[in-house]
Amino acid sequence: MTRHSSSIPAPSTTTPYDEDRAAYSLQALARLALCARAVDLAAAAQALVGTRHDVDTGLGGRVSEGARAVEVAEGVLARSVVYERERGASWEDIGRYLGIDAGAAEERYAPELERWNTAFRVPYRLDPTGRKRIPQLPQAAYDPRSAVRQLDLWAGLHVTTGDWHAVSGGLGGPAGGPAVSSELGGSVRSENLRTFLELLSGYVHYDFDDTDWDTIALGIEGTDADDPAAWYAYPLHGFLDAAQVRLAYSRPYPEDDDGEPDTVSVRVTGAHSRDLRLRIDTLIAALGHPPQFP
Repeated sequence: MTRHSSSIPAPSTTTPYDEDRAAYSLQALARLALCARAVDLAAAAQALVGTRHDVDTGLGGRVSEGARAVEVAEGVLARSVVYERERGASWEDIGRYLGIDAGAAEERYAPELERWNTAFRVPYRLDPTGRKRIPQLPQAAYDPRSAVRQLDLWAGLHVTTGDWHAVSGGLGGPAGGPAVSSELGGSVRSENLRTFLELLSGYVHYDFDDTDWDTIALGIEGTDADDPAAWYAYPLHGFLDAAQVRLAYSRPYPEDDDGEPDTVSVRVTGAHSRDLRLRIDTLIAALGHPPQFP
């Protein structure tokens, strides 16, 4: 029986990324999860390429790295099966490429498909403190907006040089709409916001000062990342480059001791060069919440 990709079932718990997830089909989310695992495999295989430090590696060390690459490759295969099922492939189609019959293919990978489906109903669990969400979905499917940004950047640097939509371009955009824009975005901790803005301003050669900070601090009061109309926009026009940053407090996150949300969502437009996009992406990752994986 062929499975056809459908909309995402309503989760039993809410997350900050429900709206982003709902904008994509299950097929697109499965493809993002596969893309992310393929990047993991590339990193695992890359460790085996260089020979300079072989003399410093203990006996058997390269076997451990080879075993790690095989382990990640098995994950790539499992996620490719989930993607193909969401795409509409039958177990016969999948078994043909695995060299096994349909029944054997289903028996081997049906549990993976069941875990995938279950995770949409219960997308996360809380850590022992009760404050942090631990995704049960693959991270790329849990937070697709960030995944698209990071995967587009990675592919633009390593696969199709200069094509900043190598991943998002084939997804057809959220809900089949236009392709994802060149906007870069993510979340940074509130305590790191000024550092983020100062470094971003330095990248575009804009002289950021106390007046800029005071204006932004006042402007983001009352913002809410869940309300697109409530975001605050601020231009950073340097003498070589220009960018615009949009900001809003991420209300679903826990609050700091001062009662303010401890996370600010940021979106940056105007970054078109490879180096600038890489710097901004790294900056967001360094000053935000560390990713949490199942």
